[in-house]
Formats: sequence, structure tokens, C-alpha cells
Amino acid sequence: MSGMTEDKFLDKKINRRQALKYIGGGVAGLLAAAYGLNRAGFLAFLADDAKDENPLKVDRRKMRNIERPLLGFGCMRLPVLNKDYAQIDTELAEKMIDYAYRHGINYFDTAYPYHRGLSETFLGNTLKKYPRDSYYLSDKMPGWMIKNLDDAKRIFEEQLQKCQVDYFDNYFLHALSNNSNLGNLSTDFSQVYEKLGVLSYLQEQKRAGRIHNLGFSYHGDVPFFEELLEKYDWDMVMIDLNYLDWSHADDDRFKNLPAANNGRFAGEFYKRLEKKGIPTYVMEPVRGGQLARLNPAAVKVLKNADPDSSTASWALRFVGSLSNVVCTLSGMTNFEHVVDNVNTMSDFRPLTTAEHKIIDNALEAFLSHETIFCTGCRYCVPCPYGVDIPNVFQAFNDASGNLGIPDPEHPAENYAKQKEAFLVKYNNMVAKSAQADRCIGCGKCKALCPQRLDIPKHMRRVDDMVSKLK
Repeated sequence: MSGMTEDKFLDKKINRRQALKYIGGGVAGLLAAAYGLNRAGFLAFLADDAKDENPLKVDRRKMRNIERPLLGFGCMRLPVLNKDYAQIDTELAEKMIDYAYRHGINYFDTAYPYHRGLSETFLGNTLKKYPRDSYYLSDKMPGWMIKNLDDAKRIFEEQLQKCQVDYFDNYFLHALSNNSNLGNLSTDFSQVYEKLGVLSYLQEQKRAGRIHNLGFSYHGDVPFFEELLEKYDWDMVMIDLNYLDWSHADDDRFKNLPAANNGRFAGEFYKRLEKKGIPTYVMEPVRGGQLARLNPAAVKVLKNADPDSSTASWALRFVGSLSNVVCTLSGMTNFEHVVDNVNTMSDFRPLTTAEHKIIDNALEAFLSHETIFCTGCRYCVPCPYGVDIPNVFQAFNDASGNLGIPDPEHPAENYAKQKEAFLVKYNNMVAKSAQADRCIGCGKCKALCPQRLDIPKHMRRVDDMVSKLK
């Protein structure tokens, strides 16, 4: 939105016009206030928005007689205090939830491990002010934590209690895979859900009205996905889907992407769900923020096409343009995310053929720089040796996409600038006690990564590079 004129900005239907009177500086000042850089302006903006009797609402989509907002609020990446994932900034997060609810985002998704188990509690405390039939709540069964049926029963009851509800609108078997490729996060579906009777128990809860819709979220391969679809009737399925991971067997445009190399094809999953008429719920539409933090070359492609739209909005529109997607979850970490996402998913505009080509061109520019395909899901942390894995990778990716990774053995013409930029970024983003040199290669993180990244290998690469630069 940096290229937006004040008039253009005010043409957006989000209630920003009143906020201008609280701060100077036109659009730049408005962004600073509304997006949390000026707390007084931010609070004034929210207070003024609350007076609008006709706020903009995100679009809604209906499948199988079930209606959902096109945009859902994912509660895995709530704002935190002191960079501590276990310390939710409840004041800011509640204001974000309230703003989202007011603007039609009334689908909220949580899970047992999110924010070290505090996400469910936060949602319960925040949503209790609203009538239960005015919002949709989604939770998940962490199969990898289940040793017996009593574990599943205890966790389910605990989730209802923490969320302060009597039922879940949607309930998912969390992070199913083909039983082995997620290491410590893997669930032996046959053992846990079939032999121990956990699936039968959840089906009983559905018949009792404590679960309204039952499905699964998925991180596995195509064959096991097909097996699950054929063996059971599901009310919905949640998959990773974004334009970086979009690929399928008859489409070789992106055959070199990590998803294809790992045997994961978002397009294949989507097309199978579409064929069966099973509503698709989407996670990681912006790939953990990676598609919002594109490199300058890729951003230039998108900004040349539409100066007024954020990079993240292109990713959301890609997913929302797929007709079988009933709800797209966005893990919103700050107020800027909520405002921009509401803006994108209200009066929704599906991508045109020309805009799909623009995304292809931006993706080509993005992939021209070396990238570690981390989504920042944080399943890999806390590291037993204190390494801040997501931020190490983000610092590497940011440096790569801007000036390029400095190579002391084959220095580029701008090597000195590359070196300075990387070391400044790295040391500012990652505390010295949490940098790559703390990694001992134990492999615990690798076993937890849904993206199947060889995290120890990447850590060695970053540490070796930093050592040479120093």
C-alpha cells in the first residue's frame, strides 16, 4: 500500500477516513497509527470504527448448506510479548479479534499446542462476550499425543473447557500424514484413530452435537490423502494451499518447488476435494508470511501491476479465487494484517487470467534468489539448545532477496554491502544466544517440521557462512 495516494486510500471501504483526524501526515501517518506504531492513534482509530453503523464485511461462501466467511482468523500466530510465543499480548490480540468479528470474520481456528496451549484459553476468554451462535469455532485433536482412548477423551473435554463452549463447529484430526514423514508430529492413523477408537469417539461426539462438522488437516502425500477420502465421509478437509505450493501431477510449471520435490501437490489435493464436493479449508495462504515478504524483484512485479495492493493480498486472492475453498485461514499477528485482509476479502475480486500470469512472473522473480522454505509455524521450537530457528531462516531469506547472500569465496561486486546488510539483519533479528552456531545437529527440529526441511543442514550452512564473514 506504500504507493497509495490519500484519495485512493480513503476510497477503500475500511473505516479509515475518521482516523485521519487523529493524526497528521496523511497516509503514512494513518498507517503508523492504525497499524500499531502509535498506540494512541491506534486506539482512537478503533473507537471511531466502532461508531460506524455499516462496517465493511468480508464476503461469505456457502457449501453443503454450510456458510462460512471467506476469511477466517487463525490463532497460531497471535501477537506476543517479549518475543515469547507463550506470552500472548492479550490486550492487542483481543482488539484484533473484536475488529475482525465486527467486519464479518466470525470463524476462529485454534489447536491444542498453539502458543504452548494458551491459544484455546485466550479464545475462550475473548469470545465469551459474543453469543455462541454468532461465531464459528474450530479446534483439533493432536493425534501424536494420544497413547490411549482416555488421552483423547481428556484432551477433548479440556479443549471445550478452555474454549468455554459446549460444542465445536468444526473439529479436525490434526496434521495427518502418511504416518512417518512428520517424525515426532506423526500420527499412526491406523493405531490411534482406528484401533484405539479415537475416530469412533469423535464420531460419537458429533452425533451428540458436541462436534458439528468433522474433518482432518493434512501434511502428507497424495496416496494416503486418497485413502482417507475413500475410506471415510468427511465434512471438510484443511490443506496447505498457496501459489508457491500450487502444483499437481499434470502441471510442470513449478516442478522444482519444494512441495513438488517432497511429493506434496497442493493442486492435487484441491482437485480431489473439488471432485468429491468436500469443502476445502486452507491454511498457510501466505505461507507463514513468506508471500508477504517477497524480495524486491518480486514486489516490483506486483506493484507495477497494482500499486495500491499489498503483496499479501495477491496470495489471499489466489486462494479465494478457487471456488471449492469455503474458508481461508490467515494467522494474523498484528493489526495491519487484519485491516489489509478484511480489505482484500470484502467485495472479493477473483484473479483474472492476466493476474494469474502476473503472479507467475512474481514467483519466478522470487525463486531467482536462494530461499529456505520455512513457513515460521514454530513447531520446531523451543529448540533444546536455544536456537531461534524461524528467525535465523527469515534473516537469511530477507538478505538473500534484497542484496543477495554474501559469498566470500566468490565475492560479488557489491560484496561489502551484502556482508554488512546480512550481518546487521542477522544480529538484529536473532539474539547471539539463539544463533545458528548453537545448533548441534540433534535433529529434533527436523522430525517436527511439516515442510520436511533438513533444518540441521540449513543451520550448518548459515553458521559456516557467518563464521567466514566474521
